[in-house]
Amino acid sequence: MRKSTWQLHPLTDMRYSADRAVDGKRSNLTVFGGECTASAYGKLTAEWRVDLGTVLSIHHIFIQYATNNVEWGEIRF
Repeated sequence: MRKSTWQLHPLTDMRYSADRAVDGKRSNLTVFGGECTASAYGKLTAEWRVDLGTVLSIHHIFIQYATNNVEWGEIRF
């Protein structure tokens, strides 16, 4: 599903680039698992965009945080 992406305050390391957030993968929810994007540390705003290529009707958007594969109630943000 490779789509054009953009991210405000990306980490400079390409292992965390914005395109990782549109591939549909979410089996490894660690920051280092290759399936998550990450923003630079110390920033108050995180913004991410994807160009779907055309006008589409979107039913829902699912945002999955990098949880380091820990249950949601056991982590903090």
